Amino acid sequence: MLFNKLVSLFRFFICFLLLQVSGLPYAAGAEKSNITARIHFNTQTANFQRAREFYHLLGYTQGVSDFPKTNTHAMARSLGMYDLCTYQIEAIELMSIPNSLGPTSIDLIQFNKPFNGEPPYPDLNHLGLAYAALGTSSFEADYNYLQGQGVDFLSEPFGDKGKRFAFMQDPDGVYLKLLENSNPSNSGNGALTGINSMPYIGINVSDFSESLKFYRSLGYTNIKMLPERSSLGEAAAFGLDRPFTIRGADISLANGDGHTLRLVQWLEPFNSEPPYPPPINHIGIHRIALAVLNLDSAVTSLSVQGVEFLSEIAPCCSGTGLDEMGIINAIDPDGIFVELVGPITQKAPQSAPAACGDDILGGTTTLNIGSIL
Repeated sequence: MLFNKLVSLFRFFICFLLLQVSGLPYAAGAEKSNITARIHFNTQTANFQRAREFYHLLGYTQGVSDFPKTNTHAMARSLGMYDLCTYQIEAIELMSIPNSLGPTSIDLIQFNKPFNGEPPYPDLNHLGLAYAALGTSSFEADYNYLQGQGVDFLSEPFGDKGKRFAFMQDPDGVYLKLLENSNPSNSGNGALTGINSMPYIGINVSDFSESLKFYRSLGYTNIKMLPERSSLGEAAAFGLDRPFTIRGADISLANGDGHTLRLVQWLEPFNSEPPYPPPINHIGIHRIALAVLNLDSAVTSLSVQGVEFLSEIAPCCSGTGLDEMGIINAIDPDGIFVELVGPITQKAPQSAPAACGDDILGGTTTLNIGSIL
């Protein structure tokens, strides 16, 4: 009974996002991918309670946590877990900041099986989903408060008043950028900080032109180029000992929910280590999730454009395979995972491999992957 309510709540949340922008015209290219909004970024943790307390400190006091801890084989495949009947989650919460300005949701997960305890990216110029920016209207007070609470910052704040920033790390070592803004505070909600928004998510890529082409195919056609060179002071705020050179832009949907992705190719210094591989269970930010108006048509359109996917569409998330919502992970040119979530045409349940038995939610049998691909 509780599970059905949670599934209904999740569907309502997605549908709400879709309705906010469904009446708006789309830019060229976006009418086929029909992407409308950012749902969340997903990050894995090695210690859910410790991470949960940290994000609560930042103002993430709203969320849904009683999701089922297993699901279908199709859902496991959607995360690149091809050799399991299903996964096992130790703890999960889709959390957000109440009354925030724009989307702020984080999908926080601690996996039980499969578990990958490798630490997140050590450097801010590593290829992949590098960090999320969190906007605050009380930067100095928040910086001092969080320092007093033992939060690790990479450096002293950098920038002119009104535009200051400093990078901090969550208990697992995931980077977050505390960013000063002039938006009204949400402190009326009882929050301990003035953090009220997630202005952008930083994505590091190896070829700016190729990646921009990919994200334009998703509908990110509003492009604002970034300065190419930094000062020594700004470089120090990124943990670097010399000025850096980049090619990058802030990109957003032409008629979406207002969220932004900060797409950056690091020219100097350049870190060629690849992003986290599948399965999607690495400690750190491993995927972003975007809402689409129609997932079937979006996948068809993007496939024609040469976009690759980690699996087929997985009905989500009742465990019956009869859902009218689905998910799929697109793979960007560097192997970064962009999850698309939206309505699908209801289909007959997909048969799980025979080794999984009749009740796939009952265990995590390891399969012979060669026998099912």
